[in-house]
Amino acid sequence: MTATVSIVIPTFNRADKLPRAIDSALDQTVPCEVIVVDHGSADQTPDVAAAYGDKITYVRRDRDFGPHYCWLDGVMHSTGDLVHLQYDDDWIEPRFVEACLAVMDDETGFAFTMARVHTEGGTVPDNLLFRKWLPRTGTFPVAKIEKRITRGVVSPGCCMFRRQTLIDGLYQGQLPLPEFHYHGVGPDRFIALLSMLRYPKVGFVREPLAVFLAHPGSITIDAGADKQKAEALNRAYRDVSRFYRELKLIKRMRKVFGVSR
Repeated sequence: MTATVSIVIPTFNRADKLPRAIDSALDQTVPCEVIVVDHGSADQTPDVAAAYGDKITYVRRDRDFGPHYCWLDGVMHSTGDLVHLQYDDDWIEPRFVEACLAVMDDETGFAFTMARVHTEGGTVPDNLLFRKWLPRTGTFPVAKIEKRITRGVVSPGCCMFRRQTLIDGLYQGQLPLPEFHYHGVGPDRFIALLSMLRYPKVGFVREPLAVFLAHPGSITIDAGADKQKAEALNRAYRDVSRFYRELKLIKRMRKVFGVSR
């Protein structure tokens, strides 16, 4: 698929970790637009961004309205056909974008790679994610991966999405009929599910080309260390998957009753 790519890096008070995320975006083997979005940082983040000059686009807001608004702000500033959302404490290998592009075609909603979880300080061996989800690198029918994605979590940090799907899927607040809510949970799963509703295929790269840093400041790491938080997080994710199944049913009904898109 011939397309332009933007890498959006939302950030908040992580001036110490941000350079590695930016450097990994700039080091891609194919040209990418790099956008750093800073909503309300009170540390040295503006200075870090300024050091890159015109290599990046820096978007600064003094007021923070939450992570997903920051994500959306970055996507709205992007010009690429495809967008990778890069967390400010994680990074990607140089071939990430190139490999994702190789498994994208006109029928593919999004692509993702295996990921490596690296513990801060290197105190435990790295853990590989998604190794058993699909047998090889390639493009697969949604049905082949649907159960995995609705029951698991594919972080945007290892994905490449279509720009329009991100704009439509990064909802602010809650779902129309919410039962559960957890900070930072919802749109990160929904953008993958919305892609699957709109396109019949998913791209997969069976190489760990995204690296997630495990550290105390991570929302998911923090939730995993507390049983109540972990259950709240899982309930919020299940709410999103239920909404996806409801939308899928509506899509089927439209087809049965001959309702055009």
